[in-house]
Amino acid sequence: MSDCINNSNHYERGAALIIVLGLVAIISGWATTAAFEDMLSLRRAEHGMSAAKAEMASLSAFELVKMSLKQDARDGAVDNLDEDWAQTAPPFPIDDGLVEGEIKDANRYLNLNTLIDTHGHVVVAMVAVFKRLFTAHDLNPSLVDALVDWLDADDITFGPGGAEDSAYLYQPYKVKNAALDRWRELAMVEGFDAQTLKTLRPWVRVWPLMSGSKVNINTVSKEVLLAMFPLMSDVDVEDILAARPYTTLKTLATLAWAQGGEAQGMFSRLSVASDVFMLRTHAVFGHADWREEYGLLRQGEKVTLLWRERLFENIQSATAQVNP
Repeated sequence: MSDCINNSNHYERGAALIIVLGLVAIISGWATTAAFEDMLSLRRAEHGMSAAKAEMASLSAFELVKMSLKQDARDGAVDNLDEDWAQTAPPFPIDDGLVEGEIKDANRYLNLNTLIDTHGHVVVAMVAVFKRLFTAHDLNPSLVDALVDWLDADDITFGPGGAEDSAYLYQPYKVKNAALDRWRELAMVEGFDAQTLKTLRPWVRVWPLMSGSKVNINTVSKEVLLAMFPLMSDVDVEDILAARPYTTLKTLATLAWAQGGEAQGMFSRLSVASDVFMLRTHAVFGHADWREEYGLLRQGEKVTLLWRERLFENIQSATAQVNP
């Protein structure tokens, strides 16, 4: 009898030990999981804080640029590439991160939205300008017709390369019949593939239609000038670029390439000042990599935001210095 009792106690102690070991394993597993989840939560909080710092640094750069553009307006009505806003600055260290910014005037580019006026009607003179630009860079000029149909207010096919709704039957969208809002929207237009956008990028941009926005002779490129003025030669362009900056357009108005009805119409689109600016910021804090583009309209000393867009490009400069 005693042996049976002893065996029973032995079995009970063994079962209890197994239960205890099982509970220990369960608790250990739970503790490990809880610790891992706590670590993830902490990392998320750290990343969230770093992202918030990066965004605030970007906004700080935006506010500084606004102040700089206002001061530039007070200093004079002429804008050129020798001014402070046009200079490249190194990344600025702030706390445990870096922030850098690059500002350009949009007036050095052609605005794709100028293919139409504010009423949605085609501007024939600008169609000719863009077709010359496309041809000069080995792009099919008929693409301009498709872009016109995307922009203009009617549903009548424009030119041999026109593309109204019938060209988008296999797309989940129709022709917009309004101005472009963003550069990336251009990829929706019939025929505008990634390579076309890459080729156009150095010479054109997209911003809202404004009657006061002109091409700045002090910042414009050779390629844009040649597209605007077909009578202009390479020698003419080199002379113009060498004589910059200009404080007035009076001397240029008397030159041969500026004569004639079409040329005079284009000449009226020139200016010695800029009113639309693009700021690109890049802020890095920890693992947070924050890039944005801001569009700013300057009217006198008033600077207003036209657009703000998050960018996801492979910009290495600041990142390489924070995380070598």
